[in-house]
Amino acid sequence: MPAPKKRLFGTISRLSSGKYRARYTGPDGKKYSGPHPFFTKDDAGAWLRQEQKLIEFDEWQPPHLRYRTKEDDARTVGDWLRQWLDLQEKRLKPSTMVNYRTTLDRRILTITGKAGRLRTIPLVRLTRRDVIDWWDALTIQFGYQPYNRAAYVRLRTAIQAAVDRDLIPTNPVDVKEARHKPKPARKELPEAATMQKIVDNLNPTHKIIGILTFFHGMRIGEVLGLRRKDITITGDTILIHIRGNAYRTSDGMKYQDTPKTSASHRTIPVFKKFHQDIIEHLATIGDSPDAFICTTGSGKIILDTSYRSVLHRAKTRAGITERISPHYGRVWLITTLVEQGMTIPAIGELLGQVDLKTITEIYMRTSNARRQEALQRVSDSLMGS
Repeated sequence: MPAPKKRLFGTISRLSSGKYRARYTGPDGKKYSGPHPFFTKDDAGAWLRQEQKLIEFDEWQPPHLRYRTKEDDARTVGDWLRQWLDLQEKRLKPSTMVNYRTTLDRRILTITGKAGRLRTIPLVRLTRRDVIDWWDALTIQFGYQPYNRAAYVRLRTAIQAAVDRDLIPTNPVDVKEARHKPKPARKELPEAATMQKIVDNLNPTHKIIGILTFFHGMRIGEVLGLRRKDITITGDTILIHIRGNAYRTSDGMKYQDTPKTSASHRTIPVFKKFHQDIIEHLATIGDSPDAFICTTGSGKIILDTSYRSVLHRAKTRAGITERISPHYGRVWLITTLVEQGMTIPAIGELLGQVDLKTITEIYMRTSNARRQEALQRVSDSLMGS
C-alpha cells in the first residue's frame, strides 16, 4: 500500500470521536486549529485551503479574531473588569474585594479624563499602546504613586484571566515603569513620649485606639474590629485576641470574622501601664460578648478616616508637628523589641507580620540613643586595644 500523500499545508488528524481536527502553523509561527472538529476529512481539508488562501492574499488574521462573536466584539475593557470582579467575590475576603473594586473604580471604571478612555476600548482590540496611554494619563493626573501601580497590577491580573479564557490571545498590559513596586515612604522612628502626648490628648472614646495602635503595634482595622470577648482579663494579665478585622465600605465600617491574613490571627499582651485604661474603657460599653469596643454614639463602628481626623486634632493640641499615623506604632514597637533582644521571627508572630523582610527593611529602626551607645562601646573597645 502506498504511503499517504503528505499535505503541503497543515495537518489533519482523526480524533477518538471519529471526527477530524485540522491544524496549521500561521505566519506568526503559532499553531492554529479549526473552529470545531469536522465530520469528514474533506471538510477539514477545505477549511485548511481557505486559511492558506487568506495567507497567500495577505488577508490572514488569527482565526480567533475572525470567529469572534458579536458579544466578544461588544465587550469593553470596563465590561470585562466588572465581570472579573464578580468572579472574585467567592474567592476573596470582603475587605479585599472592597480594595479591588475601589482601586479599579478610581483608576479605570469611573475616572474622568484621558485615563477613562481605557474602559471604553473593546477588549479584543486592546493594545499595549492603549495601556501605556492610560498609565501616562494616570501619571500626569496623580503623579507616580503606589495607588496607580495597584490599579496596574489588578488590571494585568484581570486581563490575564481573559487570556486564560481564550477571550484574547495575549496580555498587552506591560508597562516598564509600572513593573517595579515604588519604594514606600520611610517611616521615621517615633519617640514613646511623643506618642504618649498624643494619646493623652485623645478623647476617652478614641484613647484606646491610640493605645493599641501606637504601643501594641495593632493595625487600625484590627483595633476597630475588636469585641468585648476579644479582650480577656485574668488577674494582672490582659490579653487581646485578634480574631477579625474591620474595613471601610461606602456604607461605613464592616466587620469580617477573619483577620487580614492568617498570620494576623494572634494574641497580644497589654503592657501594664495601660491596664487601667483598658478596664475603664470596657466599663463604658455593653455587656454583650459581641459588643464592639470602638463605636460611635449610635453604636456603629468608628470610621478609620474619622479616627485619623481625631488623631490629627490631638496632635495639634499636643503641639506635635512631625508626621505620625497609627501605623507608626509598629515601627516603634518592632524597634523597641529588637533593642530588648527579641528575635525577628518572634516579633513577626506578635505583630502578625509574615514577611520578615518587611520588618527588617521597612519597620525596624535604631533609636539615636541606642546608636550612640553602640558607637561609644566600639570606641571604648578601640581605646583599650
